[in-house]
Amino acid sequence: MVRTGVPAPSLAPLLGKGLLRERGGVRYHALAARALVGRCASPRVPFDWTANPYRGCAMGCRYCYAAYTHGYLGRDGASEFHSVVYVKTGGGDETRRRLAAAARRGELVALGTATDPYQPGEAAARATRRFLEMAAEARGLRLAVTTKGSLVLRDIDLLRRLHARGTLSIGVSLISPHADLLRRIEPWAPPPAVRIEVLRRLVAEGIDAGLAIAPVLPGLTDKEADLEALVEAAAEVGVRRVSWRILFLRSPTRETYLEWLGREFPRLLPAYQRAYAGRSHLEGRYAERVGAIVEGARARHGLAAETFGRCGKPEAARQLALWA
Repeated sequence: MVRTGVPAPSLAPLLGKGLLRERGGVRYHALAARALVGRCASPRVPFDWTANPYRGCAMGCRYCYAAYTHGYLGRDGASEFHSVVYVKTGGGDETRRRLAAAARRGELVALGTATDPYQPGEAAARATRRFLEMAAEARGLRLAVTTKGSLVLRDIDLLRRLHARGTLSIGVSLISPHADLLRRIEPWAPPPAVRIEVLRRLVAEGIDAGLAIAPVLPGLTDKEADLEALVEAAAEVGVRRVSWRILFLRSPTRETYLEWLGREFPRLLPAYQRAYAGRSHLEGRYAERVGAIVEGARARHGLAAETFGRCGKPEAARQLALWA
């Protein structure tokens, strides 16, 4: 049972007692890690291992599904996921062992499945770079990275090596072409123009970089013109892959997202309450409409559907219906 203020017994001994730093209203603590990569056995995801050098994320995205994970640290995910971030330390030997095993078996390692590996604190903490340095030692590793952060360009040297020694794909998440709207939804993430430039530079390096329109927020980022603009912008910088998914809501994100929506976009709140009543996933014609828009735009530009390219498995059938 997860209780605020009571860390899980397996995690309690690993929590650092002191404060590493405080910056921009975010407090950073150390979290001793047995390894920076862990096995993921779920059949619903296209990867075998996950790597998250951080717990908590200072990007501040209103829709982040991973807020619940702070409960295992004794933190309140609703109020502290974006303001209390744990930086994983140690675990180097076991991380190397697991990465070598994944490489031998041809298993996919996904970096950034619950927190952004290039969130603001990475500039000082360098936990993601430490992980990539270990990953680059393994020949034949299949690695997929998901991020919104422009700091990924700092690690071009390691990305080149990972690309040369194995299979590397990077998915850059961008859900709207409108910087003013994104500042309200993702307050500490780079603006759209910066993320498109990140894609351009990654593609120029010969790296398999794709656009992830994830999540599509019903009523906010699902306009046909906006979705088509994102696909077109990606195609113009040489991206060959675009994926998408629609908003997933579970507690405590459900409550905080709907509270935020009621303040910022109150006209949408009743429709969300009806659509997500008793469910975190939606199904129906709405998903078909969004899918038709994205898939039509991909077809016009000759783009593929899987962001992770050769690293991933085919996308599952898309869900969701909102106002229907």
